[in-house]
Amino acid sequence: MRFFALVFLLLFSVSIFSDDTVGKEKVSLASALKRTLNYNGELIGERKSIDLAQGRIDQARAALFPKTELYIMGAPVFQHTGDALQSQSNWSKWGAFATIRGTMIQPIYTFGVVDEYKNAAKHGYDVETNKVKNKEEDLIYRTKQFYYGLQLANDMVDLVGEANSKMDGAVKKAEELLEKNKIKREDLYALKTFYSQIKIKSDEALRGKYLAEKALVWTMGLPRDTKVELDEEYLYPEDVDLSSEDKYVAMAMDGSPELKMLFSGIEATKALWQGQAKQKRPALFALGFGQYSYSNVNEKQQSVFANDPFNNYGAGVMVGFRFNLDWWTINAMSKQSKAEYEKLLFSKDTLTEGKVLQVRKAFREALDYKQAVEYAKEGESNGSKWMMNAALGYGIGTSDDVKDLIDSMKGYFEAKINYSMSIYNYNMALADLSKITGKEVVPSLQYNR
Repeated sequence: MRFFALVFLLLFSVSIFSDDTVGKEKVSLASALKRTLNYNGELIGERKSIDLAQGRIDQARAALFPKTELYIMGAPVFQHTGDALQSQSNWSKWGAFATIRGTMIQPIYTFGVVDEYKNAAKHGYDVETNKVKNKEEDLIYRTKQFYYGLQLANDMVDLVGEANSKMDGAVKKAEELLEKNKIKREDLYALKTFYSQIKIKSDEALRGKYLAEKALVWTMGLPRDTKVELDEEYLYPEDVDLSSEDKYVAMAMDGSPELKMLFSGIEATKALWQGQAKQKRPALFALGFGQYSYSNVNEKQQSVFANDPFNNYGAGVMVGFRFNLDWWTINAMSKQSKAEYEKLLFSKDTLTEGKVLQVRKAFREALDYKQAVEYAKEGESNGSKWMMNAALGYGIGTSDDVKDLIDSMKGYFEAKINYSMSIYNYNMALADLSKITGKEVVPSLQYNR
């Protein structure tokens, strides 16, 4: 089955990263989903992008904070004597020189530039948040796939066990009838051939159960060798009212993380474009500065007009405008951001309509599979009656038609398989509908969101 092929590839790709601790875990689907959201390694890593987005918000806000620089320096220096008109150097006498210099620039008004960057960072944070939400929806869907898959595997294991039991009895009965010359040897061979096929299916069912369990353990972030015991061991159809298609369309428009990510991305790129375009505007700022220098071997100059780099101090405050005249670079960056904004804007309607189509498709599939469950249940009931009648006649010797017995068993087991597969397909259709809308449609699981 494609399901078991998928879980095998997933297990193979992550097995080297798993813990070897052995344990046992009893889980319901609700608790499995909760554990996946809390402990899945992929999701934990994905959530770090939210921290990065928060860092961008803090960086944008910091643009309005004062920018301060402080330099503390020292060096040996030889002696200088004299005044502003003449000086002498004495290389035979050395001393210390130290200086402290500091500046502080405080933006006062940026004419909207910083506000646009803060807005871009805020919407970028929303993009990352919905990106994580989209990953959560994907993992919820995957957990449901493995949980329902394990239930399906349990159904298949029991079904094959039942088939083994019935076929074993049928083969023994056929051997007795052959000794009494009531059936042909070819009939016995036909029965044993069918029995061999059942044995093959038994191994496949056990392997499928093993893989489904391991995949569920991996998705929930449990140690590799943890044994999982399901709260509900076998498949049952989820109880969902599928009466209104428009309700799920509205849910998707309101809750789909993909659409929210798109809408936030549009606003983020728009703000980034406008922020870059506004960099041509001046920025009003205040500048504060101060300096203190001292040398123990150099004479301090008393005149304010004398340049004394060794012994001086001073401080001041100024107000000014800063102009960025690199308009070529500004225009190029603004053009790129505007193109990105328009690209997302033009795709808005297409993606929105595509999401509506996805919802309608998932809703119709859920309806069809729900009806298929009813049909399959009826088929299982009829298949059971057919096999019971054929087996009864064969067992008491009123019928020696081995082909009819085999056909009835095939029909019964195929009907049972179809019933289990119909439930699995229906439950997965509901999982798909939940993923597309971004909201849980199964009432018993909604609190996990």
